[in-house]
Amino acid sequence: MIKILIADDQVLLRKSLGQLISIEEEFKVVDLVATGKEAVEACRRHRPDIVLMDIEMPEMNGITALKRIREQFKTIKVIMLTTFDNKENIVEAFLADADGYITKDVDCSELVSIIKCVNFGLTVIHKSVKEIMVNKFSRMQASSKSYLKVLSEEEIEMIKHIVSGKSNKEIAAIFCYTEGTIKNKVSKIYEKLNITDRLQLAVYAVENGIES
Repeated sequence: MIKILIADDQVLLRKSLGQLISIEEEFKVVDLVATGKEAVEACRRHRPDIVLMDIEMPEMNGITALKRIREQFKTIKVIMLTTFDNKENIVEAFLADADGYITKDVDCSELVSIIKCVNFGLTVIHKSVKEIMVNKFSRMQASSKSYLKVLSEEEIEMIKHIVSGKSNKEIAAIFCYTEGTIKNKVSKIYEKLNITDRLQLAVYAVENGIES
């Protein structure tokens, strides 16, 4: 028996989902809740196998609730269920380790299959969501390699040392330059990347996969 918790602030939708899912002999709907906060509390009470989690909810949104569930209940699987193909929500949900991401227009038979697959240990995403993710990460991958066109190997190594917290004096000792030369080289890096300080450089390094 697969125990399922449904979290959605729309009363009609969560009740309809509950009724539809309950028809399946292998499923048992243990609770219907309206907020992310209630979802976390219901997980504590019922220890469901699967949570169908809406994103846009009052008190605590679905992504925050997902993070709380991940922290407290390692075995509970969470499928994000939304009407929005919001790119940032999609990326944030998977960074928070969602087990699935589907839209609310999914067919009932598809939803049943998705729940079974996720319970088995698979990660499932809706086709439209997959397209958004592929496009998003393709752009990120392209962006992550773009710095190779403007920075020398030496400059990339300097960035790694800067991001790790080393001072210009420490970096000068590593590269056998004067501190003034390093200062000039760092200024040139800022100019090439169109940034103004070490904090922006650190953000750029993380976003583009330049690791120390």
